[in-house]
Amino acid sequence: MTKAKKSNLRDLALSASQSFRTKKVRVPEWDCDVVLREPSVSIWLKWLKEHRDLGDTTELSTEDVVRRNLEADVEFLINVLLEENLAPVFVPEDKDEVLKIYGPVHARLVNQAFQLITSTNEAEKKSVNLH
Repeated sequence: MTKAKKSNLRDLALSASQSFRTKKVRVPEWDCDVVLREPSVSIWLKWLKEHRDLGDTTELSTEDVVRRNLEADVEFLINVLLEENLAPVFVPEDKDEVLKIYGPVHARLVNQAFQLITSTNEAEKKSVNLH
């Protein structure tokens, strides 16, 4: 019986759908519910790089910097926005289309998805409580 539990735990730990926090959100403007997923590490780091100007922006115009930040937001949204059945709403190839219509509703969803990320302080507190 113990072996079955280990196998089940292994399956859960290796399941992409079980590896991220999710949150169901009502979008009144769309008259529907969506699911937001905690972002992948690669998308989160890319977003941080773009928005915290960790990249080389000295040669870029203000418009170019804004465009890069907007593109990072769109890629972030594509990564975190799910249907209620947890299927992705967008694929990376949808980036240009989403970029054209990205607005306040999308920005609010990105903000709410960020709230799913465990902060360093929260993680440290949890780690201390485990020991």
